[in-house]
Amino acid sequence: MMVEIDAAVEYLRARISCDSGDTDVSQYTKFGIQLVYVLPFAFLYFSFLMAITILFLVLDISFTRITTYIRPVCEYFVPLLKDDAYYLTPYFTLYLYAQFAKMLSTLTMSINRYTSVNYPLLHKSLWLQHCSKAIFAILLIPILFVWPVAIAKTSFLPNKGQTIIMYEHHFAWARTSFGRILIGGSTLIFTVFSSVVTTYKLSKLGKHMRKVEISLTVATVFTSFGFALMLVVQIFQLVVPLDSFVEDPWMATFLLGATQFVNDFYMLSGPIVLIILDKKIRRSILHCSLRRTNSDKRIIEVSARAVTITETHMF
Repeated sequence: MMVEIDAAVEYLRARISCDSGDTDVSQYTKFGIQLVYVLPFAFLYFSFLMAITILFLVLDISFTRITTYIRPVCEYFVPLLKDDAYYLTPYFTLYLYAQFAKMLSTLTMSINRYTSVNYPLLHKSLWLQHCSKAIFAILLIPILFVWPVAIAKTSFLPNKGQTIIMYEHHFAWARTSFGRILIGGSTLIFTVFSSVVTTYKLSKLGKHMRKVEISLTVATVFTSFGFALMLVVQIFQLVVPLDSFVEDPWMATFLLGATQFVNDFYMLSGPIVLIILDKKIRRSILHCSLRRTNSDKRIIEVSARAVTITETHMF
């Protein structure tokens, strides 16, 4: 395994390229479109979870995406970061740490939802007692999976315009993919299990709980789909020999694209579900949009009046 990874690194190092084959305008447009949907959804998260998600997205946008879609930025960093060094190690460690923390927070929310329906009398006291412990676990557990990156040298090796950060694998058994599979698999299994049990119990309470059942089903579909895709990508990376990526660069390009899509989906699926299910949030977003539009109109009207008065005085 270590030999395969070293071979892949040497292959990428010999073929560093910031050119994706698309025009700069096309790449800038893709980057702009992603900012349009990433940033607004990020701010729909709540307090603690919002901090984790925004941290991940800020890290993702500030380097990974911008070096993927803005070629001059990529070309600027290549000579500085292409060789093995510790320059990118703090960034990549924190990036992966935030990713793991978000996955664990999703698992925690699934547990919270499960206890609220199945243990309604104990739910509040249970979480008041253990909430701080759950947050501590969310912050601590990712360290168990990112420490191999924290002690490793990293290198920036873009391929066909796709940003790739490689780190030295000192231990074949300590790979971040194993952590993603463990946490992602646990979250997927528990989410499906808890949703089946919870939906069954809600159905026993009568038709007035139908909206809750629908909400739970939609949330489960989005969460499960996101984590299922992530697991497929991670298992694919482990099962397919790295030689295949070396011999078929398009496979590597597809995998990188799929990884980015999966990251966006399971990081932002929560706000999407909220918008779909919560009328108050939709009305609030629409109200803010209309209020801003009306405000802009008033500014234009005031500006127009000022210009008219000035011109009247001048003439």
